[in-house]
Amino acid sequence: MQWLVTGCSTGLGLEIARAALESGQKCIATSRNPANSPDAVEEIEKLGGVWAKLDVSSPSLESDIDEIVKEHGAVDVVVNNAGYADGGPLEKMDLDKARQLFETNFWGPIRVIRALVPSMRGRNCGVVVNVSSAVNWNAPPGAAVYAASKFAIEGVSEALATELSPFHIRVLIAEPGAMKTSFYDPKKMNIVAISDVYKGTVTEFVLQAITGLHDGAPQDPKKTAEAIVKEVLKPSSDPMILRMPLGKESLGGMRKRAEEYTKIADSVEMIAAACDF
Repeated sequence: MQWLVTGCSTGLGLEIARAALESGQKCIATSRNPANSPDAVEEIEKLGGVWAKLDVSSPSLESDIDEIVKEHGAVDVVVNNAGYADGGPLEKMDLDKARQLFETNFWGPIRVIRALVPSMRGRNCGVVVNVSSAVNWNAPPGAAVYAASKFAIEGVSEALATELSPFHIRVLIAEPGAMKTSFYDPKKMNIVAISDVYKGTVTEFVLQAITGLHDGAPQDPKKTAEAIVKEVLKPSSDPMILRMPLGKESLGGMRKRAEEYTKIADSVEMIAAACDF
């Protein structure tokens, strides 16, 4: 199968491209500016893959994907990995920057899917992997917009899985926790300066902890990528799972949220039922 992975310059995207190639797959690794990661490009090409320029927030995204497919052939597995995070109290977030984050984290994957699904549907096969996050189970203060983008892609994925199932196209949501990659590099993350009103609150504490994850994140991106690739190539269950928590943080968050939802449902059962005709 041929894979197309977005956001491969560093981190999880690069590891997924490596793992796919090492598993005997073909892979088109993509990034917004390949010139910024020459070592990664060289490595992927030595492993037998190809590298293409692709910016998921570009107005030319759809035509760029068409050109990639014309040059390298149909895509069987697409991994929507490209994304980034900004931080800060919601009331202090720049709305233009928040919209741009959604262009990359949410609208980018949707546009990629819309460009590639018709071919998959025509061949009656394919896999769409949308990389979400453990924040889906526990949205931290100071990361409201990032969490919202991941909540949104989860909702799209859930509906999309049912829409595409008649055409034997699988949708998989990958939910990794904090990984030791450049994702948390303070030089890359745009964190709004904490105003006096938020000093000493949990929001300030969490944002300080997030910046510290650059060197101390607990999750291995290589093992995470290998788990994703393995799940695509050899599904772990029948029926196939939709959501795949990855790492103790994500798994623990899923279990805790399931318990919370059960308690809420039990506590409001009579009130909820009384609302129907």
